Amino acid sequence: MTKQRYRAIDIAKGVGIILVVLGHTLSQINIDARWVKILYTLIYSFHMPLFFLLSGFVASKLLNMKTVKERARYIKGRAVRLLVPYFVIGFLYIPVKLKLNQYAVKPFKLSDTIKLLIGQNPDVALWFLYVLFIVSALTALFVNSANFRSVLYGAGALCAASWWVNIPFRVPKYFFFFLAGIWLRLKIEDKKKEGEVYLFEGQFLTFVLIAIVFLILNRVYFRNGINVLRFGASFCGIYMVLWLSEYLCRYKSKSSVTRVLEKAGLRSMDIYIIHEPVMTFMKILTWNILGMNYVVCTIIIFVCALLIPYPVSVYLIRRIPILRFLFFGERKSSEKKV
Repeated sequence: MTKQRYRAIDIAKGVGIILVVLGHTLSQINIDARWVKILYTLIYSFHMPLFFLLSGFVASKLLNMKTVKERARYIKGRAVRLLVPYFVIGFLYIPVKLKLNQYAVKPFKLSDTIKLLIGQNPDVALWFLYVLFIVSALTALFVNSANFRSVLYGAGALCAASWWVNIPFRVPKYFFFFLAGIWLRLKIEDKKKEGEVYLFEGQFLTFVLIAIVFLILNRVYFRNGINVLRFGASFCGIYMVLWLSEYLCRYKSKSSVTRVLEKAGLRSMDIYIIHEPVMTFMKILTWNILGMNYVVCTIIIFVCALLIPYPVSVYLIRRIPILRFLFFGERKSSEKKV
């Protein structure tokens, strides 16, 4: 991969994490406004499939692992990287949730702690870490270069069926997107061998058409609640973000927007892990205590949840080895991101 291609992926992560924080911000305050519901529907139609795809993109090495020992070592590393922060932050969040029950839409019970074992964290945003570990482990255990295509197609069919009946389990819904990320990496490597640097070059009209389809699918879902349409919207949204990221990387490489998105992408996991407590505190302060206007609250919560995790991560957590391990699952200082 060229440096530009990696940069495009970081930009895509930046777009994704901004959408995650915005989506969580909109869900913090229970306001029955049509524009909120529409924006929420658009974001939630694809932002988590995007992150699973990007996570799979950097896991293509799984297909080249030959021995059981290699795969076991990978699973162990994923467990540390993902499950340590999942459980540590979950347990730390329990007394906070109990204390703040008076402000909660859905009060937390001490008996709910056991749900940590099935992916329901008191810090609700962290379900991603739990599911990502499972899909990573499944890939390491059962997928190789020989059966990859067959597993990819089977996972795609299972994913579509899962959205169709809307089963309450996340793994079948997202396993396919993780594998699709591996496929995308392989596709880009093939393009590179053919001398082509950009995957979406000359596809502006395709982008426009897919954007229209994306809006149509979400409109029909919003009005009729046909859940499987979110499966199609996921593909459209992912394509749009990848196309936009490549465009910025190629034509707006030095712009401030591109640099901000890239920096957000490089710290996407840090923002993801830290933003929920920041958001909860700011929601209680601005909405429950100060009684600010909804729009003002939303802006303040969003900006703080997006910006505060950076200095907390860089100047506090990552400077103390034990905190870096407990909150990010990293034994050594590293700039690598999931």
